[in-house]
Amino acid sequence: MAGPASQPLVVIDRMVKRYGAETVLDGISLSVSAGQVMVVIGPSGSGKSTLLRCLARLEPIQQGRILIEGVAVSTGTEESSPAPDAAALARLRHEIGMVFQSFNLFPHLTVLENVTLAPRRVRGMAPVEAEALAIELLRRVGLEDKRDVHPARLSGGQQQRAAIARALAMEPRIMLFDEVTSALDPELVGEVLKTMRGLAEQGMTMLVVTHEMGFARDVADDVVFMDRGAIVERAPPDRIFSAPAEARTRAFLERLLEREGGSRRAR
Repeated sequence: MAGPASQPLVVIDRMVKRYGAETVLDGISLSVSAGQVMVVIGPSGSGKSTLLRCLARLEPIQQGRILIEGVAVSTGTEESSPAPDAAALARLRHEIGMVFQSFNLFPHLTVLENVTLAPRRVRGMAPVEAEALAIELLRRVGLEDKRDVHPARLSGGQQQRAAIARALAMEPRIMLFDEVTSALDPELVGEVLKTMRGLAEQGMTMLVVTHEMGFARDVADDVVFMDRGAIVERAPPDRIFSAPAEARTRAFLERLLEREGGSRRAR
């Protein structure tokens, strides 16, 4: 597990996100340092996935700022500050990679073609260079032997690992993972988490939304608990799981442990 660096790679400053009259994120402030693994937990509807989507600039924000290495790449639409220029947005696309719950692989392309597509078309990488990069990434996620296979012939876990390799092909500085194991059968979850653990050991900066508490305990440098669109608590995993400071955090973890215990008894 990589220790966080002294200077934040990403800073989210008083970010507000609304859908109509509904405030989904209410003044979120968060910083992530290079090499840090941050896990975000919380009940459904707390704004976790929206946080990642705003950071990846898939959703506009109404107030606040997102900065990468001190450069504002997203500002609130309700504020008078100038919008980021095209160069800043291009920088953001290269700096942040995201993997979703659904795999979103192109079904008519092979695994290798899925991974090489963005480097060739977005970054202008030569086909030979893109293929060499893709093969190395597929090796890292344990799919080198599936390079010429179409997604329909892969298991869910293999498809998710291919999606991780595709995101890594853009050589991002930070990877966002949005409940990437939630759509998988239980026996396939471990292989995806193993891949993510490997990325953490290699020093990849990661912001992970998950309900996998074992992963959070073992891999995270910090755990963030969100509820009702706000950050309730942020602490190292040993503290947040053994002695959370906030009553809402304790209540959530107690309910989660009760459900996990019930699931184990049912099996």
